[in-house]
Amino acid sequence: MSLEKMPGYDGCFVCDTSGENPRSLSVNIYWDNEKEEIQIPFRPDETWCGFEGIVHGGILAALTDDAMSWALKKTTQSFGLTASLSIRYLRPVRAGESYKVIGSVHDHEGRKIHTKARIVDEKGKVHVDAKAIFVLQISNNK
Repeated sequence: MSLEKMPGYDGCFVCDTSGENPRSLSVNIYWDNEKEEIQIPFRPDETWCGFEGIVHGGILAALTDDAMSWALKKTTQSFGLTASLSIRYLRPVRAGESYKVIGSVHDHEGRKIHTKARIVDEKGKVHVDAKAIFVLQISNNK
């Protein structure tokens, strides 16, 4: 299996690895062309937590949103804006443990793109399940 590393965006809260945003999670993002999915491996530390070693739900939502956004970028060659996001927290995500976000596109309706993501642990157990609708951006050159 060969993974393509995505470039990330300077200043992004999730994927800036340049150091421009000192508060960035600085995660690496990969595209699996075979499975047509984004993968974001991560190991959160205590600074990601909201309550006693448990990663804050807002950070988990941001990670799933980024995975779905990058899946959209790779499948449509365009970015979109998140129109709606639905997330289910099934198990706690704990600081110091290893996880992976997996995101993909599953349906197109014109400019609306339906996506899904999940956060899994090293054993494959799902901790977070997310779905979103993105709206493709329209060029400003009308």
